[in-house]
Amino acid sequence: MNKSFTLIELIFVIVIIGLLASYAAPKFMQTKESASASSALSIVSSVRTSIETKHGEWIINDNLDDSDGYTPQGYPQKLDDADLNKAGEYLFEGNSTLPLLKKGVRSCLDNDCWYKKSEDTDKNLSDYIYKFNDDDYIQVEYNGSNGKFECVDSDGSTKKECESIIK
Repeated sequence: MNKSFTLIELIFVIVIIGLLASYAAPKFMQTKESASASSALSIVSSVRTSIETKHGEWIINDNLDDSDGYTPQGYPQKLDDADLNKAGEYLFEGNSTLPLLKKGVRSCLDNDCWYKKSEDTDKNLSDYIYKFNDDDYIQVEYNGSNGKFECVDSDGSTKKECESIIK
C-alpha cells in the first residue's frame, strides 16, 4: 500500500495556507505601523521629559538667561544644532550650553525616522518630521516659548496619529 498524499489533499492544504496568510498579512502590517508610532511616541516623551527637567532647573536657578540657551519663559530655545533636511544629524541633543538627551536621535530621510525641517530662532520655533513611509508622515513644531509640541501640516488620520504621539 502506497502512503502518499493525493492531489486533492495537497490543493486543500495550499488553499488553507493561502487563507491563513491573507488573514495574517494585514495584521502584520498594522503591527509594523503601530511599532513605528510607538517609537515616535517614545522619542517625543523622552524629549518632553528633558524639556521639563531643564525648565525645572531654570526655575530653581533663577539667574539663568538667554545666553544659557533658555527662552525668557525658561524653556530651551532650541532642541539641537542639527542642519535642516539632512541625514546623519543628531536631533534633540541640545547644544553646548544646554544639553538635552545624552544620545541624540540620528536623522535620516528614509522611512521610520526623524529629520529637522525648519527653524526660526527669532520666534524659538523648530519643525521636525517623522516619516512613516513615502506618503505618511507627521510634522511637529517645538515652541520654545511654552516648551510644547504642536502638530502642523497634517490631515485626516495622520493628524489624529500626530496628536496621539505628542499628547
